[in-house]
Amino acid sequence: MILSCDIGNSSSSFGLFNKNGYDLIKSFRIDTAKISSLQDLKKHISKNIALKDLQAVSISSVVPSANLLYKEFFVKGKLEPFFISPDVKLNIRICVENKGKLGTDRIANISYAHFSINKFQIVVDLGTALTIDVVNKNGDFLGGIIYPGLSTLANSLYEYTEKLPLVKISKPKTLIGTNTESAILSGIYHGILFLIKGFIDNICHFYNICGEDNLAVIFTGGQSSLVFDEIDVNAEKILDEHFTLKGIKYLYDINNQAN
Repeated sequence: MILSCDIGNSSSSFGLFNKNGYDLIKSFRIDTAKISSLQDLKKHISKNIALKDLQAVSISSVVPSANLLYKEFFVKGKLEPFFISPDVKLNIRICVENKGKLGTDRIANISYAHFSINKFQIVVDLGTALTIDVVNKNGDFLGGIIYPGLSTLANSLYEYTEKLPLVKISKPKTLIGTNTESAILSGIYHGILFLIKGFIDNICHFYNICGEDNLAVIFTGGQSSLVFDEIDVNAEKILDEHFTLKGIKYLYDINNQAN
């Protein structure tokens, strides 16, 4: 089996796949802050999988300080992890400045989007950050948009004010809040909805690729299911919370085809 690891700033997700194909066997998530030693990693990984069952490990990490720890852990288990970077073999062309600074989770998303869908694609990934990435039918990654995610917005309001409370992110019952907490929740939640829909509509018209036959919008990330049903766009809509994990596995596959 192949293990995909998506090491993020707030949480890290893991997906187990058979060697062939992209049907997820099992997934689990760990708070990134809880992993600071080999013992921490062993405790959380071993609770979910047996290293002896793994044939390979593919890693996307936006936390460079964690990379050495993960490498050491898997090497001790006789597995040399494959780390995604802009310099590995890709099925897309990265048409942006400073590609070395491009998040590897975004590379995994757009690579798998181009592999799995024969249309112009927009990938909306909603987690710690909201990223909206664009790849055309020819496989050109045209760039993207980065904005704070739902929980990041809530934490910012709480940390930088004296009186505003920290709200737990959920779908609000009404548009207009009747107290401070519900007003904050509505502002954050509906603000993200309007933002995502506005960006998608503008991208759609800018590239003249509106309609289900021409455009697919993929929603992924830990909080994507909260907004998916509320965003109406002139495109095919796909919800796949494990899309990034599939992309991480896909990039391992095309870089290790001889194996």
